[in-house]
Amino acid sequence: MNTAIAAAVHPSRVSTLTSIAPENWALLAFVVLIPLQNLYTGYWPNLGGGLNFLNLMFVAALLMAWRCGGRLVRGSGLNGWVWTYIGASVVALLVSFAHVHDSSGHVNILKDQLIAVAFVFLAQMSATDSSAVRRLLWCSLLPLPYMLWVVVDQHTAVVSWHYSHDMRIAGTFSDLGANELAAFFTTSSLVSLGLLLGMRCNARWRAILLLAIGCSAIGIALTYSRTAYIAVLGGAMLVALLRRGGARLLVPMLIATLLLPILLPLSVLERFSSITVAEGQRDESTAKRFEFWEVARKNFGEHPLLGTGFHSFQHAEINPQQRDTHNLYLRELTEKGLLGGLVLAGLFLCTGRFLWRSVRGAERGGLTYGLALGLSGAFAALLCNNLFGDRFTHYPMIAHYWLYLGLLLRSAALDAQGP
Repeated sequence: MNTAIAAAVHPSRVSTLTSIAPENWALLAFVVLIPLQNLYTGYWPNLGGGLNFLNLMFVAALLMAWRCGGRLVRGSGLNGWVWTYIGASVVALLVSFAHVHDSSGHVNILKDQLIAVAFVFLAQMSATDSSAVRRLLWCSLLPLPYMLWVVVDQHTAVVSWHYSHDMRIAGTFSDLGANELAAFFTTSSLVSLGLLLGMRCNARWRAILLLAIGCSAIGIALTYSRTAYIAVLGGAMLVALLRRGGARLLVPMLIATLLLPILLPLSVLERFSSITVAEGQRDESTAKRFEFWEVARKNFGEHPLLGTGFHSFQHAEINPQQRDTHNLYLRELTEKGLLGGLVLAGLFLCTGRFLWRSVRGAERGGLTYGLALGLSGAFAALLCNNLFGDRFTHYPMIAHYWLYLGLLLRSAALDAQGP
């Protein structure tokens, strides 16, 4: 009846009224809340039976994504590689049952990791138009001021003039550490930078993006993550280089980098200056990494095809020190063997090719172009960050990366469809 009345009064509006896509409110809330691990682990009631925040929000977001009616984007090959990565992870889970005595928690750990990966699918299925893409982007930046407030509050309690390991704070990542928090801020800062430099937008959007960059940059500095320092600087340089006509930005960026020692606290400069991998000059943290890598290399040599299985390296049967490899690539090889290593390489190569084509082919000043620029820098930083740790599987840290990748797939597909 309402549509009939509208047709009589405003016939041109009938198609608009009847084609409004449903909104995935569950995914919007999920995007805002997933990096705020301190809230849902600290305040979400323990209902048992798997009825935790992560599971319930994922189910709700998935059901509403189906209701939105969007489909996965075809043509890039990226979704296929993501499904292959998921399949290889399941195979590695099965392999782990044969190599460690207690693998009882492996299923839940993998499930949590794959929920983060699923954000690439949820984004494509839920964002059926450019407005929905922008809303999800805005929601991904919404938690940053609160996250910075938590970081500053924690930092105030442990701050000192000179650097100490007590200053490695985790912010809202209650089950993770400072390096993972820094990796999250690295992704948000570079995606925001790409959007700011590459997308024509109004003053409100520019203010939001500048605020996001500021919150993320301060957050990175106060996490004292040396790898993140290098990764974000390299990613920002790449964004400038990829931007059409952006080479002229390199000089101001280099000048700003040279001025950082004047602006940053002495503790940050001391942490940054401690970066070295030379034998005999490594700090304890770096030296330990080389020990883990040697164990991983030997284990891969003994099980080259399929490895010893998902999450096996932290078990005493494989690594007496029961610690992570602190290198994603070595961990894929030691736990998933050549199969997992080749799948990860294929996924990353396909991602890099898709980002390159998106930057080259997108209309300058458009949403797709800005998102492709920022995500290219974030992807390069991700590759760097994973040399000295796992910055790819922890769901509070990596879910937004998969979200951005899914949004870029959808945005590029919408551009290809035309107006």
